[in-house]
Amino acid sequence: MSAPTTTPPGTDDSGVRAKTLRGLLLARELDSARLARGFTTRELASAMSMSPAMVNRVMTGRRVPTALEIGGLCAVLDVPAARRPLLYRRAAATDLTGWVVHAGTGDDPIGDVEAVADGITGFDPALIPRPLRTPAYERAIGADRGRADPALLRISRFFLHPSALSHPAVSAETMRDQLLHLVENHAHRVRLLPIGVAREPGFRVLEVGHFPPVVHIEHHGTDVLLEEPAATGAHTAFLRHLTDVALSGSHTGAALRNLIR
Repeated sequence: MSAPTTTPPGTDDSGVRAKTLRGLLLARELDSARLARGFTTRELASAMSMSPAMVNRVMTGRRVPTALEIGGLCAVLDVPAARRPLLYRRAAATDLTGWVVHAGTGDDPIGDVEAVADGITGFDPALIPRPLRTPAYERAIGADRGRADPALLRISRFFLHPSALSHPAVSAETMRDQLLHLVENHAHRVRLLPIGVAREPGFRVLEVGHFPPVVHIEHHGTDVLLEEPAATGAHTAFLRHLTDVALSGSHTGAALRNLIR
């Protein structure tokens, strides 16, 4: 597992384009729509009666489009009607940072951030991470079965705390099958941690190009997204620590196989 490219707090990242996560997601969705429609920046600028430089700034998140421009872009780029209100809301809220998402609200910024992420690293001190679970393990712990997105798994890495390798609600047979599943299907994306590593609350760090690391915390159905370095610094520092102390891939595999026997 390569070390996450987390940016230490206070580091000046001159490649950052959008100022906030909402601005980034807005720009990425508009640019994806542009590419899907086959428009060059110059062609879109002509259709919108805007300069190519201005359109480029909108597509990279350096400029937030006005509500009128959002409407025009949605029309020209044939953005689905159901998505348009969301783009208006994000454009109006681009100055806001951080996100608290309650279940059933309809907005899914978690999925949107995952879709633009280049890499995701997760840590859970008590449970096998959701994308790596077997159906039997999910049933045993009483969790809803979530479908593992293959594209998301390809960019995901996980740190396993030894405490997560046993659970009072999971039978020995189910846990054995779960560990076998890890060894046979996910050995290249998991690293086992020493028992002395602090059992901090679980979280994920999502790496997105031209933007600081985003931290995702899930707690009892509520999702929290942190984006400001002052808010994410402790998590990214802890992740760097985990990278330093985690067992190698071969040692992780050997340790898991020993538990299966």
